[in-house]
Amino acid sequence: MRATILLKNCSWVITMNPREPIIKGASIYVEDGIPSVVKDRVEADIVINGKGKAVLPGLINAHTHAPMSLFRGLAEDLPLERWLREKIWPLEAKLKPRDCYVGARLSILEMLKTGTVGFVDMYWFSREILKAATEAGIRALITYGMLDLGDAERRERSLKDAKEFIEYGRKLGEERVGVGLGPHAPYTCSREMLEAVRDLADKEKVPIHIHVAETRHEQAEFEKKYGMREVEYLAKIGFLGEDVSIAHGVWLTRREIRELAEYDVKVVHCPISNLKVAVGGIAPVVEMIKSGVSVALGTDGAASNNSLDMFETMKIAALLQKHHHWNPAILNATTVLSMTIHGGSRILGRDMRIDGEAKCDIVTLDLRRPHMTPVHSGETLINHMVYSSRGSDVREVIIDGQLVVYNGKVLTMVEEEVLKEAQDTAEDIIRR
Repeated sequence: MRATILLKNCSWVITMNPREPIIKGASIYVEDGIPSVVKDRVEADIVINGKGKAVLPGLINAHTHAPMSLFRGLAEDLPLERWLREKIWPLEAKLKPRDCYVGARLSILEMLKTGTVGFVDMYWFSREILKAATEAGIRALITYGMLDLGDAERRERSLKDAKEFIEYGRKLGEERVGVGLGPHAPYTCSREMLEAVRDLADKEKVPIHIHVAETRHEQAEFEKKYGMREVEYLAKIGFLGEDVSIAHGVWLTRREIRELAEYDVKVVHCPISNLKVAVGGIAPVVEMIKSGVSVALGTDGAASNNSLDMFETMKIAALLQKHHHWNPAILNATTVLSMTIHGGSRILGRDMRIDGEAKCDIVTLDLRRPHMTPVHSGETLINHMVYSSRGSDVREVIIDGQLVVYNGKVLTMVEEEVLKEAQDTAEDIIRR
């Protein structure tokens, strides 16, 4: 049984619970991973001073490639096609399993320190990422990266390995870390592979995570080859379902958005990486939300974003839609915060809120910072979370009832060791 935790005399609590969304001046008692708002004096194994802090459910990074933190800064200012073919793919060809473990640890360290309590990942050497997440105590959905480029032999090998990965993940018996399938994209996976992935997901009852409609060039070339757009194609072959989440979804028509809503497909918006590699458009986030599509936020990998800070991602996501629609009210702070917490947690199979009834991972933020002062009301506090907060404001992180970050220090990892090994490994990859 985990130790009980009391966050005592918190200045503000953002519950994300519609019944009582914001509470001023309360304590939070955590037992067995369930946080409750308490106003009476209670005893706990661990007591943390909450004065001058805001408490809220933890953030979810719903799309990333954790090991790619080792490539941070190596492939800058290039179009996506050149970025992949000239820089990233040659580097990935050098990767060894241990590299992905080291890179995943670096990303997880950054995410924990900036208030991310869970992430969705797609990459190679998935067992190593799974191992890193399990050791660090973070919540995660690790999907097995797959593509066949029309090669039947590669397809069969990939499907066999994916099935073994699912069995491996289940044997670990770690509730916080789930496994799934990660076919790269409709343009890198044959119809045979996509249909086989769908069949395997149905049989094993695991989710699917896939890149869709990221760039205008990708969508145009796909339509030229198949005579239809990517979402239409995936619907036609029976691929879509409520267990599917797609990353990016930038180049979507209204018809495709309606199809995504019809199949209850989740979409992960990655505003910073989309801006950085200049995908040529703005994801129709507002249109998706209006159509009933559940939208989450992600950073993408650190090689195409450079940061895994979800507070930064929230701010850019909000500003991008305001600018695009010429309307400062089009996407407010409450909606963006909900995308990051509720949108992401739905992909992980839970819906986090502080209600005293269900498990919820929580973080605390230091409000005693110049850029966080003043707090006029609960409404302005929500605004601060999106427009003012930074990952460096995070002081505590509690995941599944375990204190993982205390006073800004990650307790489940030795930071100096993680940083040194990441630096040494990155240099070694370049030398190979």
